[in-house]
Order: sequence, then structure tokens, then C-alpha cells
Amino acid sequence: MNPIIIHTDGSCETQTRLGGWAAVLQCGEHQRVLQGSAADTTVNAMELMAVIEALKALKQAGSSVQLFSDSNYVVRGVNEWLADWLKRGWKNARGERVANLDLWQQLQALLEQHTIMLTWIPRGQNAQADELAQLARLTQASEATQKPLDDAGSEAAPTVPPQAVSETHIMIAGSRYANREALDYARRVVRRVHQLGHTIVVGDNPKGVDMAVVQECRRLKAKVLVVGVTNRPRNGGCSHGGYVKVERDTYRAAGGHLFDRYHVRDRWMVDNSQRGVFVWNGDSKGTKAGYEYMMSRQKKAHLITFVLKGARHGRDAHSCHSHLRVTASESAWCKPDSERVQNRLYERCL
Repeated sequence: MNPIIIHTDGSCETQTRLGGWAAVLQCGEHQRVLQGSAADTTVNAMELMAVIEALKALKQAGSSVQLFSDSNYVVRGVNEWLADWLKRGWKNARGERVANLDLWQQLQALLEQHTIMLTWIPRGQNAQADELAQLARLTQASEATQKPLDDAGSEAAPTVPPQAVSETHIMIAGSRYANREALDYARRVVRRVHQLGHTIVVGDNPKGVDMAVVQECRRLKAKVLVVGVTNRPRNGGCSHGGYVKVERDTYRAAGGHLFDRYHVRDRWMVDNSQRGVFVWNGDSKGTKAGYEYMMSRQKKAHLITFVLKGARHGRDAHSCHSHLRVTASESAWCKPDSERVQNRLYERCL
């Protein structure tokens, strides 16, 4: 029987104490991803939570598990410190109560149910779990900016528990050089995704479709994650949403060669979204490559083409057509917000 391979990671912002965790479980060709978030937490608590939730997800006792984490706190805690803590009655070497005691007790009980080898790996070898944990944290941050008020007019206490969170992410991508029809279409997609309560994933280009999507998200206060490769989003991002900086070495080509950094960003966006809408000008290689990569990942991807006349630099459109074929059930997720004739394409695709 194949061993179960698990990669875990936790993330937390020190100032806000908003955190996220993630676990990637692999057995043969089968993979399962778990994510969750919490308020008023720490990075060590999130690292522990990732391991706990991963082990809780195992269906059979006595499983053989190879678990990898980039947290020295978790790995050394299990491999070096835990036995002594138990002997001392959950006290550390200084005679103090062990930090995160409730989590360590949960983990200790789960460790007894399986055969587990826990190994430390550097962060660079834990990229998928690291990105998912950051994404979970940013989702928690986005929700925290929209806390409901209680009867007294004060912010209600956080209601998101440190457990698995089901969140649908819709990637909206498009060409830097886009005509008015393409930009209007992208804004309508934003409005529909917002109505459905999903989170929008968009790049940080200060021009074209990315900029139009970000501006519409600002206006609507839509749930959004802006993704880029610099310390701050080039298009200013959304103050009510989150921002993810993707490191260039997150993905590598065959032989270990680095991809272009925006190619890496687009791949990350695809891998962290369930569906994608690509608004293409008929020329942009990046937009088309993103669509093809999402299709290769067997995810629902829609390529909508607004062809520019001549070169790619924003000239007038001479045609507008779609490469998309969808079934009635697929198109039902996003219905048109207008009955005008010029919205027929929107009706077809969303």
C-alpha cells in the first residue's frame, strides 16, 4: 500500500494576528487539499493546526504517513521535545506550561493512531502548502474587513473557526491592451462573481483588464485577491482585499530553469482558482498561455476574444467573438445583468 505523503504549512501576520493553514495530502495519484483560517492566532498555532487537520482527515487508523513541514517548531516538537513534555506533565524545561497546549494534546493523540515520519524541509521545497496557507490567511483578512456590527453598533467577534474553509476563487485575467468592449465585459464578470459571493483572483497590471477588474472590485467592495511579483501591487490593489506576492522560483521549467516572473504569477493564479475567465485581445501570448494552462489542469476555463484591429496597442476593435463552448449547466453559474443585444456574448459565456 502506498504511504500517505503530507505537506503542511501555516501563515500568520504578526500585526493583525490573522492566520491561515494548509495541508496537501497525496496517496498515489490521488491528492486532497485542506485549508483553513483563524483570527487572533500565531504562526506556530497555524503550523500545528495544519498537521492536526491533515491527520484528522485520514480515514483509516494505522496509516503509514510521511509528513513534511518547514516549521522547526513542529518538527523538533514532535521528534525531540514531546516525550520530555509528557514526562513532565506538559511542562517545558523551565517548568512552564507548554505553549499551545491544547493543540499539542490534540496532535499527540493523533500521532498515536498512525505510523508517522515527520521531516523538516526548507520553505522552497514546500511551495504548494505555503501558497495555500497564505491564500487562506488572506481570505481571512478579506473577511475581517467586512465584520458585521452587533446590536450596540460594535464589531461582532470573529466567527470563522480554525477549521476547513470552503471558498470559491474565480480568476479574471486579460490583455494589457484591451478595447472598451473587452473592459466592459470584464466589469460585468466582476459584478456577477460579486453577486455570487465568490472571491476574485486578478493580476496587478496597472493597465487593461487587470486594472478594470481592480477598479470595479474597489467600487463594489468585492472579495478579491490581487496577485503580483513585487512587494506592493503595481495597480494599487484593493485596500479591503488581499495581496499575494509570488516568488519567481515557485515554479521551474524542465532542468530547473526559471520561468518569466509574470508567467509564474499567472500559473499561481490558475492553481489557486477553481474557474477562470480570460478576456483576450487575439494577440496577447500571456493571456492565451494562462487559458491553456488552466485547461491542462482540467479546470473550467473560458476564453473570450475581443479582437483588436491591426497590432496589439489598443486600436479599435473590428470583431468580437468567443472561442467558448459551454453547456447550459456550466453557463448557469453567471447570468447576464442586462438584456441588451450587445450582452449576448456575456449570456453565452457566463
